[in-house]
Amino acid sequence: MPEQAPKRAVVTGASSFVGAHLATAFAAAGYDVAATHTGALDGYDELRRARLDHASRCARLVRNDLRDREATLALVEAERPALWIHHVGYTTDYTRPDFDWLGALETTARPLAWLYPALKDCGAAVIVTGTDQEYGASDHLNREDDICRPNTPYGLSKLAEGLAARQLSRLHEVPTRLARVYLPFGRLDNPRKLLPQIVQALRAGESMDLSAGEQRRDFLGIADLCAAYVALAGDMNRTLFDVFNMSSGEPTRLRTLLETLCDEMGADRGLLKFGALPMRPGEPPLSCGDASKARDLLGWQARPLGRAIAEDLLS
Repeated sequence: MPEQAPKRAVVTGASSFVGAHLATAFAAAGYDVAATHTGALDGYDELRRARLDHASRCARLVRNDLRDREATLALVEAERPALWIHHVGYTTDYTRPDFDWLGALETTARPLAWLYPALKDCGAAVIVTGTDQEYGASDHLNREDDICRPNTPYGLSKLAEGLAARQLSRLHEVPTRLARVYLPFGRLDNPRKLLPQIVQALRAGESMDLSAGEQRRDFLGIADLCAAYVALAGDMNRTLFDVFNMSSGEPTRLRTLLETLCDEMGADRGLLKFGALPMRPGEPPLSCGDASKARDLLGWQARPLGRAIAEDLLS
């Protein structure tokens, strides 16, 4: 018998940290992957180009702007994917209280209106990337059935995107999973984020001023996150729409994480100047997802934190 062609997947947002890794993960899982990017390759900065180069090692790079309805429908017709990973994002100033959440919806949510009928036609399933910020501040582990009350405009935009996917999934009967992502780390991440900054400082033997580090967060190695997405792709026959926390389920003190990083690097913990800076105003003391649903239904569980740091951040 002739060998069967691999299933096709489209991964949008491949110039992002997570998107680049998702493209390679699904290729490693046996998919023929088209990884999309919006701009011309020579117009990207060094980091985004490095991410696209990483994705291109095992995926096909395809330029497409989801806001262009006709071009996007042509992409779906050309690829006829079995899986569409809707990871495209709008993150300009996403941490600011004046983040343009309505503008974000033009990139993330509005294209779903023309994508879902086209994806139904080719029998595709969909994974949509959400965020822990959809839940808002909480004093307990977030569960997928919690009421969402986002307290940031970015969280509001992602909640709206997820709700649109839920409605369209049911209207067009397209199997869909919403992945609420917590705090992934690894290679090709933004160097201005805390962990890459600290790795750079420790390698140079430089000290770093920090808050007391008592805030507890849900950190996840990028390889674990990608494995969770691949597991989601295998869950599409169970029910039409479902939500999963992409989380470790372990609330880790920031201080503990950074001390573990120090130890993995063989660096002096004294370089971490805890308490030298105040906590940011309004920063919640806890943000962590309950990971039991992913464990029980997907058979997925994150690696121990020290191992993830060594393998995803330092190797």
